[in-house]
Amino acid sequence: MKKWKSLFFVLLALNVIAAAVIVTLMVMPGEQAKIQDQTKSEYGFHITSSKESLSRFVNAYLKEKASNQLDYKVDINNDVHVAGKIKAFSTSINAVVTFEPSVQKNGDVVLKVTKFSLGELSLPISFVLNYMDSFYELPSFVHVHPSDKSIEVRLSEMPLDNGMYVKADKINLDTDEIEFSYYHPKR
Repeated sequence: MKKWKSLFFVLLALNVIAAAVIVTLMVMPGEQAKIQDQTKSEYGFHITSSKESLSRFVNAYLKEKASNQLDYKVDINNDVHVAGKIKAFSTSINAVVTFEPSVQKNGDVVLKVTKFSLGELSLPISFVLNYMDSFYELPSFVHVHPSDKSIEVRLSEMPLDNGMYVKADKINLDTDEIEFSYYHPKR
């Protein structure tokens, strides 16, 4: 019987040692998952839109942010049409501007003016852009270039909350492919 008693204590000791080893391994610090701190890096969202959705967005933005000097509406089809009224000679005159948009490498958008008319009268584009640049208060991120017959929309300068900014990636109105990236800056 003494043999069984000693084997029992040996088995008990092995169990205690095994339990102690398991507990020790569980409480010892293990390898930490390497989680990269990305709070100090820029991140972005890619946005795809249709001509119809972009038209609604631009019109809503302009309604909220534009000065009261200009009363106009944007319509995007195979080109960009801006129609509105200009106050002159104590009356309102219908005005239509047609643009062809393109994306620059830095993500800004250039709107090449292809047509400008007041009522039924077509006017020289550079003259109208020069007048517009001189006498209308446009948003700070919109730059008029009369000599190039274009308007540059510097999306990175458009005031957004928390330093966020937008870049245009692609605008192809013929195939209804409109893509932007919305970035949150490094902190």
